[in-house]
Amino acid sequence: MFYASMFHPHYPFVSRLPFQFIRCNKRLATMSSTNPAEESSEAVKSSERSADSSAAEPLTGSSNAGAEQRPPGRGFTEEELAIHRLHRQACQARQQMYVDPSSGYKVFTEHAHLQRGKCCGSACRHCPYGQVNVKDPAKRKHFNSLFYL
Repeated sequence: MFYASMFHPHYPFVSRLPFQFIRCNKRLATMSSTNPAEESSEAVKSSERSADSSAAEPLTGSSNAGAEQRPPGRGFTEEELAIHRLHRQACQARQQMYVDPSSGYKVFTEHAHLQRGKCCGSACRHCPYGQVNVKDPAKRKHFNSLFYL
């Protein structure tokens, strides 16, 4: 039940299956929204519907690993907006990294993560994969609808 087309023409006992190439460069994750005003207004509307405005208290929990706590529905700080602007510009320019304005460290962009194709496990700020490979739960960060804090 073997057909001649199943085998390589120069090597009769080698199957053709390993020699076929599969195109695997599809984007597995999509870029996040580039307009923070849209995201913040949607977050405010949803939090107003779900939470009573008189009972708005700061969130508590140890999962943020030192990030600032603020009540739900608040806007973004100037520093967060500056980070988002720099990140958006770097992604549009197809850059791998940009310099964080507050710390001076180089930070990987979402574009760099998408080129890598999977989560590296370093709890990166702009991880499009939800930080799934971060082993230490203390390193996991809280997502503020723009990036991880």
